[in-house]
Amino acid sequence: MTIKTQEIPLLIDCEGVAQIGIFHRPEQARNIGIVVVVAGGPQYRVGCARQIILWSRRLASDGYPVLRFDYRGFGDSAGEFVGFEGVNADIASAVDKLMALMPDLTSVVLWGECNAASAMMMYAWRDKRVSGLVMQNPWVRNEATQARMYIKHYYLMRIMQKSFWLKLLNLQFNPLVSMTSLVDLWRNAKLFEAVQESRVRQEFESLPSYQEKMCEGLAKFPGPVLLLMSGYSLIGKEFDELVSLSARWRAVLAAKALTRIDMPDADHTFSRSQDREKLVNHALTWLNQR
Repeated sequence: MTIKTQEIPLLIDCEGVAQIGIFHRPEQARNIGIVVVVAGGPQYRVGCARQIILWSRRLASDGYPVLRFDYRGFGDSAGEFVGFEGVNADIASAVDKLMALMPDLTSVVLWGECNAASAMMMYAWRDKRVSGLVMQNPWVRNEATQARMYIKHYYLMRIMQKSFWLKLLNLQFNPLVSMTSLVDLWRNAKLFEAVQESRVRQEFESLPSYQEKMCEGLAKFPGPVLLLMSGYSLIGKEFDELVSLSARWRAVLAAKALTRIDMPDADHTFSRSQDREKLVNHALTWLNQR
């Protein structure tokens, strides 16, 4: 049964700055709410070419109160955007607002893709109101894992594309430049392996990279996690490269109540209607089990 919903624009106070949000309020609400965290690139609460709107409407029609919002300095929100590594207060204020709007909620699930998923890992363990995470293709970009991802995945995908062979036949392809780029990528990949082998664990706040903060934040988070990965996302492939190289990442993921679902034919944003439908169906199955 589809539940009737309202979409209500609202202001969210975040340290004295006004964030803009949209509240999807179902007539018959469940006791778990969802805060949709937008990726920290050139996006706002619509996100991923309207995907966030469509996800939110579908979730609300199943009874889940949903809040999607703009970070400070993004979209219609005031203030200055400081990057996805510095949005803890923005997420906290959105959770505050949803809990205030729906006082009968027992907890909140955070939902996000790309570096929104990264921000969620760094935030969720700090907030006892957060009971679960729904994450898509987390962002872990650095030169070394990017290098390994390109070597193992991008070039294989590229030679299977018609445009590559057309460039080759039209003499628009420079093998010397490509080989130089490939050598540079290989060097970066080998450097990362050496650094990984020698790095010593530090306390969370002094960790040198956001990737390590993600890992340790996820380790500290006690709730269940749904990880949705798409086969045509190079960002998702890079996350898997990092995990394959890091014993710590593997140990953390193995210790979690984690459900991973791979959708091999989906792109990074699950933009096709059939992929979007599958993604939301998977998420609803997981949420309804909570």
